[in-house]
Amino acid sequence: MKIMSVGYVIIGWREWVRIPDLETNLIMAKTDTGAWSNALNALDIEIINNDNNQYVKFKLIKEGKAFTKEIVRWRKVRDTSGYVTLRPVISTKLEIAGRDHQVEICLQNRSKMKHRIILGRNFLRNGFIVSPSRQCIHTMIRTEPRIIVKNDNLVA
Repeated sequence: MKIMSVGYVIIGWREWVRIPDLETNLIMAKTDTGAWSNALNALDIEIINNDNNQYVKFKLIKEGKAFTKEIVRWRKVRDTSGYVTLRPVISTKLEIAGRDHQVEICLQNRSKMKHRIILGRNFLRNGFIVSPSRQCIHTMIRTEPRIIVKNDNLVA
């Protein structure tokens, strides 16, 4: 296995992403350098306590399939109005710009928002430069072998 240093990837203010663990088609994600964490639209959120672990059951669309994922942490998030909420965070794989990243994503109801997923600066600082004048720079055609990013190193 060959390990190379991570180079920066320029992405637009919006980019197509995929979340294979949640069986998503392409989702238009907004890059938000003002947001700390990632956020994903989730509906019918239900918390399940099982032994010493907590799980969250949710849907991505109203009539869609229900997913159950382990909660890896809870995050306090302050919205633009200053209101603080506690949100469940899951870990999942995210595909963007020809690379696979293991990410943490807060679940929240974003159904009234234009973008169903936000990529925050905690994720973006891992090798991305955002060009605010461009969008959808990268194709979402899957290539083989996939580039997997782990701890600021590329594994080919």
